[in-house]
Amino acid sequence: MQFRKSKIKLVVLLTIITSTGLKIHSQTNSEISLYTKFDSIVGKENLGLNNGPLTLYPYKTIGDNNMFFKNDKYTVGNLVYDGQPYFNAKLKYDIYKDQLILNPPEQPEHIGISLIQDKIDSFSLYGKNFIKITKSQTALPDFTSGYYEIIKIGKNFNLFIKHHKDILKEINEEGVFYSFHENYQYYIEYNGKFYEANNKSNIVKVFPDYKKQINVFYQKNKSLSKTDYNQFINGLMISIYDSSINNSK
Repeated sequence: MQFRKSKIKLVVLLTIITSTGLKIHSQTNSEISLYTKFDSIVGKENLGLNNGPLTLYPYKTIGDNNMFFKNDKYTVGNLVYDGQPYFNAKLKYDIYKDQLILNPPEQPEHIGISLIQDKIDSFSLYGKNFIKITKSQTALPDFTSGYYEIIKIGKNFNLFIKHHKDILKEINEEGVFYSFHENYQYYIEYNGKFYEANNKSNIVKVFPDYKKQINVFYQKNKSLSKTDYNQFINGLMISIYDSSINNSK
């Protein structure tokens, strides 16, 4: 009887959830509460999210050096997996292998599941939003499918940052170790088209009418471009967008 009541509750909740048609980045607190209630009725151990191979860490590193976005600790995040939103999941993002890793409920933190990339639409960690983009979506020959941080600059204008770490093998008297070094790739989605934005030349090709403004921005923010290029290019894109808006008035 109890099982039957739970099934009835599930049907009601699924009907409500389906009718909302919501996306991960626009949920209200009440909607998040609704999904959380749904998860508790189903039983977290039975959720479709808890499927995938166990994660192995074969690389011995020194100190805090690691292959992850921000750090190697699990943090609370949200994601859309197989079309279903999940909130308050314990996640970390391996940017060397481009894998999102889940620590299943009520499991120790040395247990991690590598979530299937093809089933992940988007996720958020540390206040950053990521979406999956495939090469076929861009028409760029050198584009790599995977997860990209998305920064919405304005209408029909998005900046994408690809976070990645390269691996370096090191040998000393204590044995073999590995170190990971972060690098980035930058892309713009402008009026429905993707463009490379890895240097000034790329950006000027996209916005030739703003060449002078781009040169001035580079000159005025030279130190920022060396210390925090992510913030630098974000500021540059906002500057170009604001100018385009003013010019259209």
